[in-house]
Amino acid sequence: MNMDMFDAISNEVRRKILKSLQVPKSFSELLEELDIESPALAFHLKKLDGLISKNNEGKYTLTEEGKKALSIINMIESQHISLSNQTEIPMIIQYVDNFIVTENMLRKLKEKGRKLIIRDSNTVEFQAIDPNLLNDVLENIENVSTVKCPDELVNVISSKSKNVITIRTAGSSEEDKEGFLSRFLSAIFPSIRINNRLRIVYDGPLQTSNDLSIELDGGVVTIFKGEPHLLAKCVDMGDLDINNNTIRADGCYLKISYPDLNSLKININGGKVSVSEIKMNNLYVEIDGGIVDLNIAVQNEANISVDGGKISGQISFLPYKESKLLLSVDGGIGDVTLSLPDDISVISSSSINGGFVDLPKGRIGKNGVLYINASVDGGVIKVKENKGHTN
Repeated sequence: MNMDMFDAISNEVRRKILKSLQVPKSFSELLEELDIESPALAFHLKKLDGLISKNNEGKYTLTEEGKKALSIINMIESQHISLSNQTEIPMIIQYVDNFIVTENMLRKLKEKGRKLIIRDSNTVEFQAIDPNLLNDVLENIENVSTVKCPDELVNVISSKSKNVITIRTAGSSEEDKEGFLSRFLSAIFPSIRINNRLRIVYDGPLQTSNDLSIELDGGVVTIFKGEPHLLAKCVDMGDLDINNNTIRADGCYLKISYPDLNSLKININGGKVSVSEIKMNNLYVEIDGGIVDLNIAVQNEANISVDGGKISGQISFLPYKESKLLLSVDGGIGDVTLSLPDDISVISSSSINGGFVDLPKGRIGKNGVLYINASVDGGVIKVKENKGHTN
């Protein structure tokens, strides 16, 4: 048995996928049957490359190698031999302009049994880190322009690198003398590379709902106000799934127009999502390596979690009795500008475990209250108020 096949069948989820695909199934059918999150399913499907493929209907099916793997699974399980070699899904950092890797971040990943993968980014900076820890957690760095690191990490990073243009050690550039915060927040959004093999797989209306959910595993999504409509460009039909009020995409370019919402949920695992000119009661964002850019209005709650990646832009909070902005960053960047009514109360609080937080000062107003809570564990959160704004 080759190592690729062993890696595939040593994971319980991937074994379930192979067993399930004795009958071809779509992404959404697998998602419902396996009861796992969309990014997790996308990760495991990529690991099964060569053992599964898509048919003319865009459904996943077993290849000849996949059928061999399934036979091996059935034979071994019939003999009550364990195949367990469970590994957690790695943290994938992708399409980021500047990213800083800290020892605290790597220790947390190691505790969870997760690896770190960095790809398709501009600059990656490694702080002082135990080389053995870095070697254990870092899986690879690919398609990165510049890597900055201490001298003692060069050997480890070089061994994990592919298509890295420059590796700079401390003191090799005047730019390395800049402060931690200025390097973090001077990032400008990178140009996301779009696969030139994309073709239009859908161009038509969407079902109107008060709630909209976007799940992205690489690619670019632009959302703006308008009549409900979707233009989707993907490699093939199977990379796009539309199920009621949920749109899932794998490496696609999506252009979505939609009216104001009760709630918008964004789950991004690599790639970029931009949202503009839409009003909503509630916003929920989870970023696991990727970029989200906002220019929106929220009335009730904005709950944003960044686990490697970046959230930026402007949020206008509409007058309301009690509103909340909850920001959690674990190895990433939160850079948000607020537009607030002049007479709203602001109450700010934070929790810092390595990193930097800058929040607006609290104030007393007469028309509602905005609670801001920021939690950072190795990263940066900067929230500022647009003083020129008046509601």
